[in-house]
Amino acid sequence: MGRKAGFADQTVYAAMANGIADGVMPGIKDVSKASRVSIGSLYHRFGSYDGLLAETWAWSEGAYLRGVIAQLHNTQGVRGGLRAALYMPRFALKERAAAPVLVSGQRAVLRRAALVHETRTRAADILGQFDAALSGFAQSYGLDRNDAELVLVEYPRAVVTVQLRSGAMDGTADGLVRATFWATINAQHQQKAA
Repeated sequence: MGRKAGFADQTVYAAMANGIADGVMPGIKDVSKASRVSIGSLYHRFGSYDGLLAETWAWSEGAYLRGVIAQLHNTQGVRGGLRAALYMPRFALKERAAAPVLVSGQRAVLRRAALVHETRTRAADILGQFDAALSGFAQSYGLDRNDAELVLVEYPRAVVTVQLRSGAMDGTADGLVRATFWATINAQHQQKAA
């Protein structure tokens, strides 16, 4: 049985997220310095730099996607879609340390690491469940799958990005996300009726 790490993983993930928020992908030395965890301890805990990237993805985007899946499964009908769309700003408010990862272009690097590292089964499972939930919602409401992703994930991500960059993550994001969601759903219903 290995010894327990003398640091909280979240401290390391937050150090990675802070570097990403500054517009760069921090290296292992940067994470070590920001988290005050030795490079040796980081390698001992995560196995490699890619292992750290993979776990950071699971902590941030992976956790967010699990929440979206839960919203789509736990609330039936169109309200489940609305809750899924609102989950991005709510996650960003609740998990402020992880939020920079969700709006960064670097999340693709983290996702790739998660899909090729030892975490690949877990990451593939999350992504597969997300795709199935999103496709199911799209089919239920006559939306193209890409349009469903746009309204449930990408537009909320854009709203959160603007608010995080302005330093004003407040409750106004909900109203913007809600308005876009209903406009998309209503436009689709009008198109079907025509």
